[in-house]
Amino acid sequence: MAKRLIVTIDGPAGAGKSTVGRKLAQALGYLYLDSGALYRAVAWQADRLSLDLDRPGVLAPFLAGLKLTAAPGQDGFRLWVDGREVGEELRSPEVSRQSSRVALRPEVRLWVTDKLRAWGRDGGVVAEGRDQGSVVFPQAQIKFYLDATLAVRAQRRRRDWHQDGDPPPLDQVKAELAARDRQDTTRKEGPLTVPPGAVLMDTTEMSPEEVVNQCLARIKILLDPDGLENKPV
Repeated sequence: MAKRLIVTIDGPAGAGKSTVGRKLAQALGYLYLDSGALYRAVAWQADRLSLDLDRPGVLAPFLAGLKLTAAPGQDGFRLWVDGREVGEELRSPEVSRQSSRVALRPEVRLWVTDKLRAWGRDGGVVAEGRDQGSVVFPQAQIKFYLDATLAVRAQRRRRDWHQDGDPPPLDQVKAELAARDRQDTTRKEGPLTVPPGAVLMDTTEMSPEEVVNQCLARIKILLDPDGLENKPV
């Protein structure tokens, strides 16, 4: 494609956003932006520094001094926090739980949004998260919304955690995902919703490769052959 577009992928946890986002970005030759990793980085760094972000006067200077750098990598997304590359440290269940708490803070959401917009201002990105097409990049030329049943999403999340150690019981994972769904859809700042113009995809019985192929096919259908980026979705 001649033009470098902004592609967004939204949806609840376990719908396949991260895997599809990485593979789609690789297929397009774009930078993959994992918005969830930024929230996890905030939670991880605050914990590493033993900071209580709920204390008055702590959050603002912490965010002002927090330096993040992103680049493409073999797994799709590389992230540095204050000059230190992080990856596996951000994937633990505890960091995920803490990140869901900090994601409720308007100041954090604004900070993450500014970072993502700066990285995607020239296009050529696939941005994945829960408010990418609705809040962060409402002007995105291509928007996808992935979903799946709660049972399948819990199995996927538990399988991902199993790679890093002993995962929680499946019933616990399902309960946590259900609670996260309620939190994400009811929060005041950037609630999880289907962005206007987004293509809805149920990934319950689809492999990541099948989803990526459908996304690529949709992109080719919706855009002119020369990649005119302003054609409406």
